[in-house]
Amino acid sequence: MISRENLRAKLGKAMINRRLGIFVAGLGLGTALVYLLLNRTQGHDKSLAPRIGEHTVDDRGTGQESAATMLLKLRDRAFEASDEKLAVALGRPIEEINAWHSGQEVIDDDVVMKVRNIARLRGVVIE
Repeated sequence: MISRENLRAKLGKAMINRRLGIFVAGLGLGTALVYLLLNRTQGHDKSLAPRIGEHTVDDRGTGQESAATMLLKLRDRAFEASDEKLAVALGRPIEEINAWHSGQEVIDDDVVMKVRNIARLRGVVIE
C-alpha cells in the first residue's frame, strides 16, 4: 500500500519534471522565434540576382550574365523556347533550369561548355 508521504514524493517529482519540460520547451521555442526574427530583420536574401555578374564561369571570362544570355538564346533558337527540352538536352532537372533563369543558382562551367557544344552541333549562333 502506498502511503501519503510516498504519494506526495512521487507527485512532487512528477510536477518538477513537468515544469522542467515546459520550461525547456518554452526556451527552445523562444530561441527559434528570436532566430527567425533576427534573420528577417537583417534581410538575408537567398537570391543570387544582385550578384549574378560577379561570378566568372570559365577560362574565357564568361560571366553569369553572358552565360544566362547564351542559355536563353539556345533555348529559344534550338528548343522552341521549351525549358523542358533544354533540360533534357543538358541532362539537368527542370527546377535547375528555372533557378538559372531567375538567378537563384549559379550557372557552372559544365553547363556553359554543354551549351556551346549543343549550339555548335545544331548550327545555332549564341555568342
